[in-house]
Amino acid sequence: HVSAPLQLPEGYRISAECDIYLSDGRSITPDQRRKAWALLGDIANYNGDDGKALNETLKAKFCAEHGVEHFSLSNADRTTAREYITFLINFCLAWDIPCYDSLLNRTDDIDRYLYLCLYHRKCCLCGKKADLHHVDTVGAGRDRRKIHHLGLLSEALCRKHHNEVGRIGQQTFDDKYHIYGIKLDEILCRRLGVPA
Repeated sequence: HVSAPLQLPEGYRISAECDIYLSDGRSITPDQRRKAWALLGDIANYNGDDGKALNETLKAKFCAEHGVEHFSLSNADRTTAREYITFLINFCLAWDIPCYDSLLNRTDDIDRYLYLCLYHRKCCLCGKKADLHHVDTVGAGRDRRKIHHLGLLSEALCRKHHNEVGRIGQQTFDDKYHIYGIKLDEILCRRLGVPA
């Protein structure tokens, strides 16, 4: 079968871009619903807002940014719920909103949470201002301000937790808190001000 190329009127062109959203078909879990409402409650308490009205405002912002249709926390699919929880966590980290419980306990996506903590320089355990902790040790004689950080495993830890990992060792620390290092990419290197 041979087909001729499509002839379009002058000034018209075909775009090769499209957005596709696939529903995973699984309903939001009760745990996801609790996490989302707990985060909304923390944000509402901080702002002095009504949680339900705030939810609608933040959902509209989330839907616009992620290109998804309006949803309800009573019947969202699991993927949308997971993305919305991550969106709320990012909002809390970006605006330094204190939360009743550690965001580590509220996350539904540990990788993205640990990444966001590095991005916002917030301790992934307690939410305080964080230092860049090198899981991949830099080693003696190497200037950490000059070495290339791209691809190095790192964690965002406050001074207290940074000292603790030094006392008990990396593996024991990571096992105790159920965390792990995230590879620094170009975005994180630029954001953290370290050489890529």
